[in-house]
Amino acid sequence: MITEYRDVQLYSERGVPDHTDGPPVRRLYHRGQGHSGDRPGDCVTCGRDVASFLHSLRVGVTESCTTTSTTVTPTSGGTAPPCLQWRDVLVLYWDDVSDQSGVVKGLEELGIPVRVMKDADIEDVATARSDVVWVSRGDRVCGLERKVVVCLQDLRFDLYNSVRLHLMSRSTSQLVVVSPV
Repeated sequence: MITEYRDVQLYSERGVPDHTDGPPVRRLYHRGQGHSGDRPGDCVTCGRDVASFLHSLRVGVTESCTTTSTTVTPTSGGTAPPCLQWRDVLVLYWDDVSDQSGVVKGLEELGIPVRVMKDADIEDVATARSDVVWVSRGDRVCGLERKVVVCLQDLRFDLYNSVRLHLMSRSTSQLVVVSPV
């Protein structure tokens, strides 16, 4: 994608190491007992696994936001970081996902407020007006970023690493990859 098709400009050496302050990439796998279908997007168990991870991040929890983060006193001039909200999470896939897909059902079963993006929802998704986890084809939200991005990998569509380039690069803090292998 970079060298052959020039979809991305070549990087130049900066002379300093690249590093991030964020958490490591979380990998979940579409394999083992209870998993069904050929792809993570078809699998209820994968949806449940993603939901469990989101709950472990305390997404949507509001009553104890400041007790789980570093408390900052008013005299220090700062404020405690806000809790993650459902609107901070985006689930991306390279294929169409329906309201009846396994991953959506699994998220719903564990109490995640989830909606599959339709054409009429683009403004709501872009502005994060609704406090829900949006599920979308990655190419429909190019350039949109969220704090937590869940990437449902599908090896059929991972030609030339386009999933990494177009879907995984949307995360500003926590990236979750659900891989079929």
